[in-house]
Amino acid sequence: MPVGQVVIGPPGSGKTTYVWGLYQFLTALGRPVLVVNLDPAANQPPYEPAVSIDSLISLGDAVDAHHLGPNGAMLYCLEYLEHNLDWLVEQLDRAMSHLEANPPSRPAALDPDGLEEEDGGPPPPKWRREDMYVVFDTPGQVELSTNHDSLKRIVAALQTRLGFRLAAVHLVDASHILDASRYVAVLLLALRTMLQLELPHVNVLSKIDLLGQAGQDLDFNLDYYTEVQDLSYLLPLLERDQRTPRFAELNRTVCDLIEEFGLVGFETLAVEDKDSMLRLVQVIDQALGYVPPSLTTALPSSSSSSASHSHSHSHSHSHSHASHHAHAPHPTFAQSQPLSSALHAGTIQEKWVDHPTEWDQFEKERWKAEGEWAAERATEQSRRRAVEQAAKAAERTDSTPTPTMAAAEAP
Repeated sequence: MPVGQVVIGPPGSGKTTYVWGLYQFLTALGRPVLVVNLDPAANQPPYEPAVSIDSLISLGDAVDAHHLGPNGAMLYCLEYLEHNLDWLVEQLDRAMSHLEANPPSRPAALDPDGLEEEDGGPPPPKWRREDMYVVFDTPGQVELSTNHDSLKRIVAALQTRLGFRLAAVHLVDASHILDASRYVAVLLLALRTMLQLELPHVNVLSKIDLLGQAGQDLDFNLDYYTEVQDLSYLLPLLERDQRTPRFAELNRTVCDLIEEFGLVGFETLAVEDKDSMLRLVQVIDQALGYVPPSLTTALPSSSSSSASHSHSHSHSHSHSHASHHAHAPHPTFAQSQPLSSALHAGTIQEKWVDHPTEWDQFEKERWKAEGEWAAERATEQSRRRAVEQAAKAAERTDSTPTPTMAAAEAP
């Protein structure tokens, strides 16, 4: 059965940016990935969707036909999609069948020789329907995932009719943790969404790399917010807020409610950072129980031997770290460290909150080293391919008789 993510979150949380970055990341890892655009207001997303709701209905159609405002039109479009589920099922089935029949070429990171199939390289991967990974980009109206049932019923229909295993990936802007009242509001939103959708759920603090540029210090360490530790520590901060002193008892009750459920926690994400994206993809894979086909079919068998190598480097060892990545610019799942030790909260705080300037410099050096590695590799592949093509041409020339030889051999 195919698996996938339902990407949700309020406006400005970075959903479309995440979907585009995830598509590029999974493609580089050799995964069979499709993107479905369910946002009728996004008629020109940065990615190329395999299925898009605007082929069925657009936000402008709903506004013009029923004289609705933007929020009402958005809800109408999702309700219209719910009543036309046959169209969505047919489009998804067609897109997955096309990917099965026409797999893309093997990514360069998974082909050390860089040879095409006709030049002796490996053939394109063969994917099955159960290997398919589908990412659903949804609108930013939070009511669609908190109290409106259309999205929930659409997801349930995909699970029933196409056998999807889906996880909800809920993005919220990391800047909300800088303010105690906004952080509590985010916790309530995440909890309500988890109870509404009834899916395996991963909450994500997106744009974590921008926290260090906010010009404001965190009241607690980052792991306090990601692990949703004792919320009673927030009460003095809420009482000092001039907007909320009258609601001290309400604040206490809300914090107790969140802690009693004990469901909410957060991962972090910086879309442009490969380690951050890898960590999040691993967490979601575990929530789905998904083993990507690249683990068993696309990777060289020798790559698993490097799984035990430690990947934890501080920014003070930038030269050795950059040198290491110059030889392995695209970390694969078999080559990465175990999930438990990958980008823990302390490393994230050091990297993007406490020392963002030093880490920015380190990343630039790392990217430069990877660029040089890629250029050298491309040059070597071109030279090897030219030599092999010349050798094949020489073999064909030697095996073809010249006119003089043919005349001499004639009786």
